[in-house]
Amino acid sequence: MVISNHIISGKTKFIAHIGFPTHSFTAPKILNPCFKLLNKDLIVVPMGCRKKDLNNLINGLKKLDNFFGALITMPHKEEIVSILQKKKKIVKLTNTCNILKTDNKNNLIGDMTDIRGFENSIKALDLDIKNKNILLVGAGGIGTSLSHYFLTKGVKKVRIHDVNKEKSEQLCKEIRTKNPKFNFKIWKYNKNNFDYLINASPARINNEYPVYQKIIKNSEVVVDFVLSSKETKLLELAKKNNSKIISGYDILINQIPFMLKFFGFKKISKSEMGQIKNQYI
Repeated sequence: MVISNHIISGKTKFIAHIGFPTHSFTAPKILNPCFKLLNKDLIVVPMGCRKKDLNNLINGLKKLDNFFGALITMPHKEEIVSILQKKKKIVKLTNTCNILKTDNKNNLIGDMTDIRGFENSIKALDLDIKNKNILLVGAGGIGTSLSHYFLTKGVKKVRIHDVNKEKSEQLCKEIRTKNPKFNFKIWKYNKNNFDYLINASPARINNEYPVYQKIIKNSEVVVDFVLSSKETKLLELAKKNNSKIISGYDILINQIPFMLKFFGFKKISKSEMGQIKNQYI
């Protein structure tokens, strides 16, 4: 299957991919070929937007007739929620959003597909998080989404770690407010064995791993939300120790069907998605 470059015309609509910085953005490489395959005159355009400019950017985009929607990434997944007029159930649950569109009255509708990508990636390996012990690294947008998601999935225990301790403390307060009985606490470094190690942070120790190697080696499943052109050092080490691994690419690929559905399009077949992945990533 060969997908040619999209020819942009005056009729072309666009999806803004909003975040900062933009150099690691991968979704356009996958979604643009998908839209071409679906014969849609639609493209994804990266837009480097700093935190202070988010409101102005969204207000400006809504005024454009060829604005179709947006993908929201770091550092805006939490801030964007206050701008939405309508929120899907998972957005209300997690107070985060990574995708939006407008309705016929130009109201912003937000959803969160990161969690669905994570969920499908786990199912693909025949895994489950029920009754599991989880070390979650990162209390930002994805970490917050996951934490609220865990509340509803029967997770036994979660320990949260972030280089910014205040963010960890704030997240703990949010979770305890929703369910005081849920075993969710700041990680005190006194436990090194977890069923799942989930990295939702770009931070590293000595530019290598998000936590010390002993913890990685003792984790049965290692998940890294970081998108990288090659396997991250975290996943390389986990694989050497025979842990099951889930990469940022796995999570992205597994949420593409939900993104397409959100925008009102049909699914891409697994074989077509595999060809797009092999050709463009």
